[in-house]
Amino acid sequence: MKRRDFIKALPLGVAAVGVPFSLGGFAGRAFGRSPVLDSILNGSDGSDRVLVLINLAGGNDGLNTVIPFTDPVYAKARPTIGFGPASHATLSTTNLSTSIARQDLALNPAMAMRAGTTQSMFELFSTKKLAIVNNVGYPSPSLSHFRSTDIWNTASDSNVVLTTGWLGRYLEEAVDTNYPTDVKTGDDPLAITIGGAPSAAFQGTTFGMGIAVLDPSNYLTAGAPQAESTASTNAGAELAYVRGIYQQSDIYANQFTKYFTKGQTPKNTVNYPSTNIAQQLQRVAWCIAAGMKTKVYFVQLAGFDTHISQNATDPSVSGQAQLLMQLSQAIGAFQTDMENAGMADRVIGMTYSEFGRRVNENGSNGTDHGTSAPQFLFGTQINGEVYSSHPNLTDLDSNADLKWAVDFRQLYTSVLGDWFGVSPQMRKAILMDKTTSGEQFAFNIPVNGTSTVQSLIKTPAVRSVSSAPQPLDFVLNPNYPNPFTSSTTVSFALARTMPVKLEVYSERGERVAELANATLGRGTHEFVFGANGLANGTYICRLEAGDGVLVRQMTVVR
Repeated sequence: MKRRDFIKALPLGVAAVGVPFSLGGFAGRAFGRSPVLDSILNGSDGSDRVLVLINLAGGNDGLNTVIPFTDPVYAKARPTIGFGPASHATLSTTNLSTSIARQDLALNPAMAMRAGTTQSMFELFSTKKLAIVNNVGYPSPSLSHFRSTDIWNTASDSNVVLTTGWLGRYLEEAVDTNYPTDVKTGDDPLAITIGGAPSAAFQGTTFGMGIAVLDPSNYLTAGAPQAESTASTNAGAELAYVRGIYQQSDIYANQFTKYFTKGQTPKNTVNYPSTNIAQQLQRVAWCIAAGMKTKVYFVQLAGFDTHISQNATDPSVSGQAQLLMQLSQAIGAFQTDMENAGMADRVIGMTYSEFGRRVNENGSNGTDHGTSAPQFLFGTQINGEVYSSHPNLTDLDSNADLKWAVDFRQLYTSVLGDWFGVSPQMRKAILMDKTTSGEQFAFNIPVNGTSTVQSLIKTPAVRSVSSAPQPLDFVLNPNYPNPFTSSTTVSFALARTMPVKLEVYSERGERVAELANATLGRGTHEFVFGANGLANGTYICRLEAGDGVLVRQMTVVR
């Protein structure tokens, strides 16, 4: 077991300012971050806002979700599975020609079908609680389910492989920099996946920043860990590590048993459909309504890889329309539940799918892997509009696929900045944005094909100026990329001219590089650290500026 892992895993319950450690004469604190620095980095309003992430696994067909039903190119490309103004009768009593924008786009009719007294996605849009962002994609897209899903989960460029998730980096860098060493009795999970394994989007540098649970109302404890001390040997360190994981698990188990009475099903304000996605969102609603302080939830609806028999005359039987009906009814029930419970202004939801489908239907009454597709955000705090222009079916890329117009990381920037209140500097670090001025992933998106740009969030999170701490003299940013193979860029910002020393140490405390030792001026400075000749493992980047010291961990992989 690596000393870093032992240091991070063993002392559960310690103060959040850091775990003291000593590496061969080099002293510091794990993460080297104070509450004041965290406040400056994050720019968070300290709110209790929640994000629910809904993965549409398989690659949802955007053209049959937000339908350009008056476009003759669409009708020609999809003579069998396409929708026209008269085709609504086979799927819904809602008139397909009741368009959602400019009289030339419509939601799939199945998304207007209600479940009891709850809302549908069509009704959410009609009441300005649903944003439809068209043409979402990324440069040089991958059409592999696995690789493209990784790209969406990690927020990486298509030619960069990352091992951390975008929400994992957010939770690690902006919410709890000492997780899991500071987990203590009474803490709620930072992130929850309703399912068998935590979402890859929650993966941090070393630890997963979330947990997975099938049923929070029936959570099983891991068993009480042993309390006696362990030997100062490798085996003792391993045993301490295992006990630490058990202790952390028990802490969360006790939280679930505190919120929910075992054997009793929690109450909702609405009846949820009996579909899997609706049951997942119902469990999310249980946690939110019970008062859990979890920031992010993940649920999944699979089955969108519709190569054959994509369309069906009855959405209750099969096909993409069935999945969209389940999605719409589940989101509608969840949104209605949150509104009835008085929680709606705290919660937004966002969908994502690894890619869209090709413009032309294939020979099996289905569609093959494509590029861009629409994504949805919903909630009372969402600016309900159509964003970006609708797909241009005549101006395709070199592979005859749709051209993307909105980078998916623009949605992530909007969530991080306007919803969670993360500062621009921290947003850039989380999304690996290396631009020297401004932000690469702007979150004000054009409305409905116009030149007017608008935030997706109705009430952006804003820090109170009166309560904001005084700026610190310097900040050490996360290096990029991390982990890395050959080289990585280390950047830091100075509020004034001061003497600076930037060094890299091994886990044994040996200095392996001095990147800077000079008096530098106010502003941002970047240095490249090359890993040639260095072994795999963790290295510590140490910034000494003026009278202060900050450290960060970097990982070399081959």
